[in-house]
Amino acid sequence: METDAFGEASVSHDDVDTGYPETESNKVDSLEGSSSNGEVVGELGNAGEFLTRVELDLACSSEKLVNLSVLMMQVATRESDYEAFVSRGERMSGNSFEKALEFDLLSGILDSEVQEVDKFMSTLQADVISAHEIVSLFKHLGETFVEMEGKLCDSELSLKQSQDQVSEIRMQSAKFQRILASSNRDEHWNNDKGVDFPGDDQFLDTYANIKMQTAEQQRHILRLLEKSLSREMDLEKKLTESRQIEEELKLRLHSSEQEAFFLEEEGADIWERWFQADNASEILMGISKELLGRLRIFQFNLNGAVQREAELRRELERTREQLKSKEINLHKLESSEMDNVIVGLKEKISKAESRAESAEAKCKLLVETNMELKDELGLLKDGGNISEKVNLLERQLQESDYRLQHAVASAEAGEEKQSMLNSTIGDMENLIKDLKLKVLKAETRADSTEEKCILLSESNMELHKELSFFSSRLESLEASLHQAEEMKIANAKDIAIRKKVITDLVMQLSIERERLHKQISTLTVENHNLLLKLQQMNMHHPVDIGHNGRGNSEEFSLPKHDLTDVTCARESKEEVTELSATGSMLDKNQISVPVGMTKVVSANSTSELESVRRIDAGLLNIKHVLMAIIMLLISVVAYLIQK
Repeated sequence: METDAFGEASVSHDDVDTGYPETESNKVDSLEGSSSNGEVVGELGNAGEFLTRVELDLACSSEKLVNLSVLMMQVATRESDYEAFVSRGERMSGNSFEKALEFDLLSGILDSEVQEVDKFMSTLQADVISAHEIVSLFKHLGETFVEMEGKLCDSELSLKQSQDQVSEIRMQSAKFQRILASSNRDEHWNNDKGVDFPGDDQFLDTYANIKMQTAEQQRHILRLLEKSLSREMDLEKKLTESRQIEEELKLRLHSSEQEAFFLEEEGADIWERWFQADNASEILMGISKELLGRLRIFQFNLNGAVQREAELRRELERTREQLKSKEINLHKLESSEMDNVIVGLKEKISKAESRAESAEAKCKLLVETNMELKDELGLLKDGGNISEKVNLLERQLQESDYRLQHAVASAEAGEEKQSMLNSTIGDMENLIKDLKLKVLKAETRADSTEEKCILLSESNMELHKELSFFSSRLESLEASLHQAEEMKIANAKDIAIRKKVITDLVMQLSIERERLHKQISTLTVENHNLLLKLQQMNMHHPVDIGHNGRGNSEEFSLPKHDLTDVTCARESKEEVTELSATGSMLDKNQISVPVGMTKVVSANSTSELESVRRIDAGLLNIKHVLMAIIMLLISVVAYLIQK
């Protein structure tokens, strides 16, 4: 399990070691004002690229800080193992040594990575300052300046948050380095101190030189021994209670670690949800941009359709006006031409009729004259000068024939003119029919254009409806995007708060666990020292009281720090066995001692027992307070999770 954890830590470190993007810190001191729009657009493009570069660097630094926080949590989980390794020394297994080595390596890696991130943050701060200088030159642009300034303010806020996270990680890294430095100093101190420790033989020689004093002192010492035995029994009970409390604390610590693990998993789930929300917001942003592009295309098409509709309406009005004017002119022309033609035809008909009548009258006259001439010819034939009269009559007859032919020809010409007039009247009727057909076609075209205008107006209404629908949908998408951004910000704040609470809780739990271990170890060591003192006094210093009543004996007091240094490296399992053995031996010695025989115990041991008892009571009070604090923290964390 520990090797797997080290593998995960190494993988996370590999993720952490992803290279920084090299930031281009080319700082633009000033932008020359130019009259041409192309130069202004180019300067705006350069400023926008610089701002996007700063935003990308901030995003990379935030991802780097997330990886460093994960690495810091890995180092914090190995801190307790390292402290246990340092406190217990040589008797630890290879697995503990591996954990200590992991802590050392990971803390060094964390320190170096924090230094690199700090340098990167300083360069980013310089880039943000230069971006301020660049953006300040575009105050005359209005909305563009406001947008760029908003982006720059967001970048400053994210940079400040990143700097706060870097300071927190730096503090934790400095704490880890202090732990390493203090452990190294303790090791050197123990190595220097272990040379001057006196051996067990020296203490045995000093114990052999103890002599007893008077019988009153021995009785007093026996009473003190009885008190010390009762206190020792109390200490045994309290020791068992403290061990039970220690086991309960271990169980609660394990449960709190499980809760912390669950909180980490929940934080990972929240991060995953946050990334999903971020991806969804990006997708919605892309969809909204696409819809905005389509909406612009629709709006452009709608504007074109409106313009075409207006042009068609203008053309329709023009065609209607032209058609009306043409119809009016046509009617006028037709009426005038028809009137003129009819008048001309009437005149020609009247002339032809008059000519025909005159021709008929002439024909009648010629016929009558011909009849008369024939009669005269007949009469002349009967009379003289017939030949001359005949010639004259023949000439008159020829002239009358010629006139008759001329009248017939004029009559035929009148008939031909009549037929021509009839044909022209038929042509005019055909022309009138053609004009009527053209008028009908123009009316049908006008109807079709009106229908097209109606269809265009309907399509325009549909496009207006689609435009309103897309605008409402765009507003809803913008509102949902805004809500998603707010949820993302709220989730990020919640994640940061929970992360901080979890880290503080883990640190407090590790500190409390360390302090409890230290207090329990000091308590067991002091109890073991007292038991060893009693055992050594019972085994090595029995003194008989003389019958002369003097009973001179020397009182010896053991130095406290020597006993503590000698018995500091004993294990906790030997304490229980030695405690029970010492109790049984003391009971036997009390039973087997005859009247007048006592054992000597120094006044320093009694004072040590009393001090241990006071310390144990204080520890119990502190444990109760710590238990109350831990339960309060667990309830606060559970409330935050439910909220």
